[in-house]
Amino acid sequence: MHTLLGLSWGEWASITTIIVFIAGVITLLFKYVVFGSFQADIKDLNKNFKTLNNNLSELRTDIERLDKRADEHDRRLDRHHERIKDLHDKIWGGSYQ
Repeated sequence: MHTLLGLSWGEWASITTIIVFIAGVITLLFKYVVFGSFQADIKDLNKNFKTLNNNLSELRTDIERLDKRADEHDRRLDRHHERIKDLHDKIWGGSYQ
């Protein structure tokens, strides 16, 4: 009969089967016992990231809207300044700065 290191092929097959079975059990234990507790935390973290991205998108929209309003106010101030300057020139006859 064929042997390798003093063991027959059937014995090697049995040893290999036992090692593969133990590795599978250890893998399942790690998956469900060790990493299972992290699954809920990872889902919560993903949910929080989505909420944060939505909030950032809303903030970006609000900032753009406020920038437009500030630009409009700036233009209105420029127009008021020109009108005040024109009134000053009409009333006092000098240049207003």
